[in-house]
Amino acid sequence: MTANPLERYEVVIGLEVHTHLRTESKLFSPAPVRYGDAPNHDVHPIDLAMPGVLPVLNERVIDLAIRLGLATHSTVNTRSVFSRKNYFYPDLPKGYQISQYEEPVVSDGWIEIEVPASGEAGKGKKGKKKGDSATSVKRIGVTRAHLEEDAGKSIHDVAVTGADGTHIDLNRAGVPLLEIVSEPDLRSAAEAGAYLRSLRSILRYIEVSDADMEKGQFRCDANVSLRLHGSSEFGTRTEIKNLNSFANVEGAIGAEILRQSEILDDGGEIQQATMAYDVDRRRTRVLRLKENADDYRYFDDPDLIPLLIDEARIQAVRAELPELPEEKLERFREQYNLAAEATQILVGSRSLADFFERCAEACGSAKAAANWIARDLRQELNERNLEVEDSALEAETLASLIRLVEEGRVTAKSARDLLPELVERGGDPEALIQERGLEAVSDTGLIDGWASQVIEANAAAVESVREGDDKPLNFLMGQVMKAAQGKANPAEVRKRLLEMIRGGD
Repeated sequence: MTANPLERYEVVIGLEVHTHLRTESKLFSPAPVRYGDAPNHDVHPIDLAMPGVLPVLNERVIDLAIRLGLATHSTVNTRSVFSRKNYFYPDLPKGYQISQYEEPVVSDGWIEIEVPASGEAGKGKKGKKKGDSATSVKRIGVTRAHLEEDAGKSIHDVAVTGADGTHIDLNRAGVPLLEIVSEPDLRSAAEAGAYLRSLRSILRYIEVSDADMEKGQFRCDANVSLRLHGSSEFGTRTEIKNLNSFANVEGAIGAEILRQSEILDDGGEIQQATMAYDVDRRRTRVLRLKENADDYRYFDDPDLIPLLIDEARIQAVRAELPELPEEKLERFREQYNLAAEATQILVGSRSLADFFERCAEACGSAKAAANWIARDLRQELNERNLEVEDSALEAETLASLIRLVEEGRVTAKSARDLLPELVERGGDPEALIQERGLEAVSDTGLIDGWASQVIEANAAAVESVREGDDKPLNFLMGQVMKAAQGKANPAEVRKRLLEMIRGGD
């Protein structure tokens, strides 16, 4: 049995992503799309499959599907067809789902992800490098993206229902979805995670979906198979259902790779099946043997005519597309010359990228703005589980704080201590600094006094600096800053220490 299954087997992964479209009403009914409402309050006779009701397509979804198609370099098909997918849904009253099958609205596209440049995982199809030498680009095919309605929600939790049994909430039934199906081009759990992050970033940039995983707006099914290295034949795949976080997707794929490799190493065969991922045990388990498409008995929905999209509509949507993540990434690298990691962080969210550009313009330093946002602000937002647009901090406010640091009027430490309050409540950084006595001390008399004490107490370090070794200088500066309670101007401290130790050399 192979200790590391990847030494013997190549992993083949394809992902199916279901994302809620950003609409005010459902796909075929006027019922509202809302989150957090009481169960079964956002429904309509069409959602409940009452006798005699007919579906009416929400026109808004057409433009959103076109947006996704254009943003993923796909073909937007001028003709697509809605079908009935027949199998038992306990939480979809019709007993079938309206979806698209043989003729989807979008097909044959691709998106790019960044992967490690070394090893098999880093061999991008285009062979070009993006960012720095540690990463390269890999193109992942998008097989199709089709429109369909979501099902409702079955609730089994006794803490919610107050009794044994299952309760049904139909608020989600009929919410418009795009199911985005990738080609089996992914070769590791890490690549799958990178693909999902790129896809979610695109969806948010073009305002097709909020893609909030906690609200179930961005869910993934992962198809996983193994084959011996060098083989061109696909292995038997399994499908892991309803993964709702990046960590769960990567964990589930890793667990399924291990399960399949153990079966194959023991001479067994993989059965095509639908799997569930147990997060606590970090294992996958079989839910049911996998059905094939003919088991769903697809046929064209007789209540819906084919969806016809003319070229003029496609071009009108194209004209409204914002700058896409990959385009913004290239522009940021060329225009601002930032570190690759910081650039990736800034471009990961359209709102964060816009915030950065406003802040950089206001403070006059793209590098300083990028460092503060990618490091300090991002940490504060993550701790509060906030997006930057949901915080009280304005870009111009952060720019003001950065200018105060750059001018030496406040130390970086004091500025960082103010950041949580600015994120939570906003405010004027300069007023807060004056109010709390946080102004940086530049008085050479005071600094010289602290420096003299430190020099006298650290003779060995001082001698090393005097002989030309700058390494102990940071230690001495830290001691002076400690004596000054963090309020001394670091640049002035360094200058005075060197003058006092080396005579100004």
